[in-house]
Amino acid sequence: MRILLSIEYDGKNYHGWQEQKNPNTIQGQIQESIFKFSQEKIKLSVAGRTDAGVHATGQVAHFETNVKRTEEKWLLGLNSFLPEDIRINYVKFIGNDFHARFSALSRTYRYIIYNNKVKPCINRNKVSWYFLKILDEGKMQDAAKKLIGINDFSCFRSAHCQSNTPIRKINDIVITRENNYIYIDINANSFLYNMVRNLVGSLVLIGSGEKDIHWIEDLLISKDRNQGGKQFPASGLYLVNIEYESKYGLRNDIYYPKYN
Repeated sequence: MRILLSIEYDGKNYHGWQEQKNPNTIQGQIQESIFKFSQEKIKLSVAGRTDAGVHATGQVAHFETNVKRTEEKWLLGLNSFLPEDIRINYVKFIGNDFHARFSALSRTYRYIIYNNKVKPCINRNKVSWYFLKILDEGKMQDAAKKLIGINDFSCFRSAHCQSNTPIRKINDIVITRENNYIYIDINANSFLYNMVRNLVGSLVLIGSGEKDIHWIEDLLISKDRNQGGKQFPASGLYLVNIEYESKYGLRNDIYYPKYN
């Protein structure tokens, strides 16, 4: 039987999603909870591997099991064995034609910048802080529009990226401001290693006035990561949604984190 998990987590205390021998990871914690509940050792397949410190409100994974329990018992059982900063939002029995990664149509990330002279306190591990200037989110949005479509995104690709190709399709980028918070929502078919955090760093150069809007086109053409903006911190990044075909009947309760 194949089981789908919708997962939420605060990534601050973890070395990313992917299971490793020693460091504490999201995958390792969930697989351990499954073992404690079912006495089965399983391997999770995931829609998107997040890096150390990155959060998620809509991560999706699946696994195979021979244990017969109801969806509700799986949900309550797994959450009872998980730490407080990892939660299973819901459990669904799914057909064998579903794959968390390969069935995904798109992924959506939200990046949150706290744009103020004073460093954030309560949510300091949930946002990125930019204090040098008041950013012009309108210019950032105009520049972001130039990235929509199928492109070679090598200029936003970190050195340790293992993808076979730098070609990706960005479907949409929406940038908004509410008081001191800037929200950058990016939807694409998939992402390169550190792509969102590197992209945000380049958009901030435009929002701060250091670069003009058309510079982003030259950067894209250059395919040179060294010409782009700095990589922004993991603390402001959230994986908020994985999109699948409607035939799978997944819930549509997307949660975009916000702060005021």
